[in-house]
Amino acid sequence: MSGKLLKKYSAVEGGFSYVGAVAAFLVVTVIYSFAVGALEEGSAVYEVVSFLFNILIQLCFLVAALLPARNLGSRMTYTFAKPTVRGVVSAAVLTVVCVVGFEGLALAFNYMLSSLGYTGGGIVSMAGALAIVFAVVRTVLAAPVCEELLLRGSVLSSLAVCGEMKRGLRIPFMVAVSGLMFALIHMNPQQTVYQFFFGCALAYVTIRFGSIVPAIIMHALNNAIGIVLSGPAVDGALSGWINGIFASGWGLGVFIAVSAALAVMAALVIRFVGRRFGGLEPESPEPHTGRTEDFENYADDGGTLAGTIMFIVGAVICLIMWVSRLVTGLGA
Repeated sequence: MSGKLLKKYSAVEGGFSYVGAVAAFLVVTVIYSFAVGALEEGSAVYEVVSFLFNILIQLCFLVAALLPARNLGSRMTYTFAKPTVRGVVSAAVLTVVCVVGFEGLALAFNYMLSSLGYTGGGIVSMAGALAIVFAVVRTVLAAPVCEELLLRGSVLSSLAVCGEMKRGLRIPFMVAVSGLMFALIHMNPQQTVYQFFFGCALAYVTIRFGSIVPAIIMHALNNAIGIVLSGPAVDGALSGWINGIFASGWGLGVFIAVSAALAVMAALVIRFVGRRFGGLEPESPEPHTGRTEDFENYADDGGTLAGTIMFIVGAVICLIMWVSRLVTGLGA
């Protein structure tokens, strides 16, 4: 390690990371819309260009996560700490818990969007072998690492030290805000409900196990399951079954009630596993007083306020884009 002492992470780094990632996402998206405008959708060239731009977005997330800490000489609280075997096993089990527990509410929300006339695009393209390969590389390999380093590395580390808070409230605050920011930055109405709950689960697991590695595993497995469920045969069978349930007057209500119960049960299981096999608590927002060989103490200097403002700016931009996509989908 170099002789220079590292500062403890503050709200500023996470705020810079989030608003920088949002800005990069918008810039790349605008360039992408021009780049594919003249290409035939579904063609090999279209798939390659789309893949490259999606990878570029993930690289922007990676840079946005790492650059503020590098420039300010600080270290994330949550990073690639070596996970325990229990952490890896817990991540695999909790991925299934999340899919079973939260997918029902997401399906019900998407059905209601469809009933209003929303026709937004799918999450991943499954049109052909090339598209499937690109989907796996992008969603199972690249996205889990880059997005978790941004949302559960930089952002969650900043939320851990964001202002004074009563004991018992910091973890719910960190979990809820991280989940919300995770859902908003994708700016996709169809993904919002599931991504919020899943983002909360990823944040909680990261806090309890003190590492983003279990969250990366969960993210990768979840996306892999999503690709399997997006296959034409599986998706067609599930859609037919779901639409059959929703077709009756009482079917939707019963489905929502059962899905809500499953979501509560999933949250309780995640909490139990996190406390039982992880058990760590977020660090205090006070300057670090231990491990002086790694960190130097410093005053907040208004960092919480500055970081909070940047978080709000990034979230508002995402919300505007979310509403814009919703309105566009409803008007299509």
